[in-house]
Amino acid sequence: MKKFLKYSLIAIIIIIVIVGFNFKNIVAKFNSFIIESNINNQIKMQYDDKKVTKSKNDININQFQAELSQMSDLKFRNIDKLVSNATIKDIQSLYDSKKLTCEDLVVYYLKRIEKYDINKLNSIIELNPDAIKIAKEKDQGIKSGKLYGIPITLKANIGTSDKMHTTAGSYALRDSVLDEDSFVVKKLREEGAIILGKTNLSEFANYMTTKSSNGYSALGGQTQNPYGKFDVGGSSSGSASSVASGFSVASIGTETAGSIVYPSSQNSVVGIKPSIGLVSRNRIIPIAESQDTAGVISKHVEDSALILNSIYGYDLNDPVTIKSKNLNEDYTHYLNNNSLKGIKVAMLKPISARNEELKIFERTEKELKDMGAQVKIVSFSDNINKVKMNEALEAGFKFDIDKYLKIAKVDGVNSLQDIIDINKQDLENRAPYGQDLLEKSLENKTTPEEYNKLIESNKKIASKEIDTILKSSDVIVSLSNQAAIAYAPAGYPALTVPAGYKSNGEPVGITFVGSMFEEGKLFNIANIYEGDTQYRKNPSLK
Repeated sequence: MKKFLKYSLIAIIIIIVIVGFNFKNIVAKFNSFIIESNINNQIKMQYDDKKVTKSKNDININQFQAELSQMSDLKFRNIDKLVSNATIKDIQSLYDSKKLTCEDLVVYYLKRIEKYDINKLNSIIELNPDAIKIAKEKDQGIKSGKLYGIPITLKANIGTSDKMHTTAGSYALRDSVLDEDSFVVKKLREEGAIILGKTNLSEFANYMTTKSSNGYSALGGQTQNPYGKFDVGGSSSGSASSVASGFSVASIGTETAGSIVYPSSQNSVVGIKPSIGLVSRNRIIPIAESQDTAGVISKHVEDSALILNSIYGYDLNDPVTIKSKNLNEDYTHYLNNNSLKGIKVAMLKPISARNEELKIFERTEKELKDMGAQVKIVSFSDNINKVKMNEALEAGFKFDIDKYLKIAKVDGVNSLQDIIDINKQDLENRAPYGQDLLEKSLENKTTPEEYNKLIESNKKIASKEIDTILKSSDVIVSLSNQAAIAYAPAGYPALTVPAGYKSNGEPVGITFVGSMFEEGKLFNIANIYEGDTQYRKNPSLK
């Protein structure tokens, strides 16, 4: 025993010497190991052990067969050449020059969904039965609106009052049709967008179970990554995968803590998570309103800015948006600069880095310097570990889901308890990974007063971490969603853009983080980075 203890002590001393007495290096290596193990487990669930249950919806593509059959392969290929990398402005120019119609574009996207998504990538959970009808009306009407004729999809937790359902992927909400569009959808329609369909997601925006697969829901099944056998990310999995795959121009996702940024990074698309209070959450199925927001996923920074212009603003039904009542921003005005000269960038040292990510981080540092930025490496202080995000979400979900269900008026589903009970009737098909997060939230005893104190404490700690860094910097840059631990509870904006691919083809994104309502600054810097690097490339689909 003494000999064992002696050699154990020697081994510990050697390890400490090897890492240079740097405890943070040990933690970083351990974090990387844990994250790598979790990612490998995710890949196994998403591909090798993919769940297919009786609860999954069938996508009704047959309702469009008449129009689909009329589009020849030649016409399909010609449209593909025109729009595969087109911006919103490019598409609208094609409309103006009569080289493309709204109907043709919608049918083109439906044909791509039929060819590449159904029973394959599985990013779409439901199609709008009126999509072609709306497109025909656009072709015959007056061209008006910033998003005139632009097909956009919605994450399945975003409410509509049309023929589609608002489910968050939950079997219990399979028949839910709202009496009124969400504020975001109203704004999209007012600006001329065509709602093409809804996208799959990690069920309840990844607040179903701790054991779930990213991109899995009972109604939607398993969404996959178009770039290969990689984690699709979550919870806006279908939105990111579908945009990357060319199934719509853009998608509206939602984020509570990384749910736009992470899947956007994993699928090589642009994702903007706005400041809390910029975009209404009205009639969007919540996790916790203290951190929830809708945002935009697209192929281009320019498109994300244009769509955000269309959906932000004050909504009487979401009191927190009073913060943006007098905001008069046009985010496209921030896209005119072409240099980062003089911009001070604080790059957040990765808390973990797997498979070449550290090389990409270092390469990004060099790129930003070459673009004229002044770059320094920073870390959050240990105080960030005092943020109790899980506790806040557990309490918030219990309060906010019941509040939402009173508005949604779903037959037989009036509370979180009802959702849990409906799933229990057939767990194998309705909750194959379990529903422990729902159950823990239901059991949560936090009072409203305690909850408010908790979210204020989290916000204070997190915002201080970011604000301290931004006192001497213009923007924070991180790998993927590694800054979410701070920007999410702070309510601050984050914008991710493609930063290339690993040698195996897996996409990687870098994320720009600013202070409250600094979206314009983020668009400026991200647009310059995107324009100078032009890393994004479309996946090869089969």
